[in-house]
Amino acid sequence: MTAVRRNLITGEPILFAPEREARPNAFGEDGASCPFCPGNEEMTPPEIARVGEPWRVRVFPNKYPFAEHHEVIVESQKHDAVFDEVDADEVVRMYVDRYCALVHRIGVRSVMLFKNHGRIAGASLPHIHSQIAALGFVPPRIASEERAFAKSISCPLCDAINTHRVAELVIDETPSMVRLAPHGSSFAHQQWIMPKRHCNDLENLRETEFRELAVLLQRATAGMRKISPSHNWAFLNFPAVNAAHCYVDVFPRTTSVAGFELGTGTFIDSIDPALTVRTMSD
Repeated sequence: MTAVRRNLITGEPILFAPEREARPNAFGEDGASCPFCPGNEEMTPPEIARVGEPWRVRVFPNKYPFAEHHEVIVESQKHDAVFDEVDADEVVRMYVDRYCALVHRIGVRSVMLFKNHGRIAGASLPHIHSQIAALGFVPPRIASEERAFAKSISCPLCDAINTHRVAELVIDETPSMVRLAPHGSSFAHQQWIMPKRHCNDLENLRETEFRELAVLLQRATAGMRKISPSHNWAFLNFPAVNAAHCYVDVFPRTTSVAGFELGTGTFIDSIDPALTVRTMSD
């Protein structure tokens, strides 16, 4: 049974989910034994949503949840598909649909949409998928960034975009979205994808922004695959704080988080963002 426990010193939430020890590890196996492949639908909990008939995108509750509402979004029928090869527009629309369905539930204070792709990134199955979880608390990172946005005289992300202070760190952009390498990166080749206009929540993005977000996520995936077979992304949303600016944090996994980072909460980045721009722009 999943429970929220608290750090004895800070009171920060810790999710206790012992059932997740039973998760399968199917790396190196083919689609015959993969619960996310077509024909194996009975191996997953009952379906919540799908795109297409037969399905092209499929959503169901996580069999090993760490939250009361924890879902898996399978993004392709193909066992060895990668995100830059799928219909990303359909996938992002499903992201938005499931986010909107969860964020307004009673008792939900934050919804986290994230991807673990590859063994180093924390995935237990290789079949392409993302996850979304509704939480009854605001995670520490979200809370910290909410406070920072709220106390700023103006939005730091809008200021950076509008004053061109990050122009040399822009990897690419569309008319309404931008993908850049943050100056203070926590991970090597980290990237942020964000709307150019001020917007605090995924639910408030416009139709054109959804489509362009899909384009930039695919470009980011193609770039990261040149560096590592594993990557993560997380959607950072701030529905309770109008002063905040939503974005997607994207990064390939080249190393594990080590003792210093875990012990201090301070990250060490060994790659200059300018190199990330050149690498991802090639």
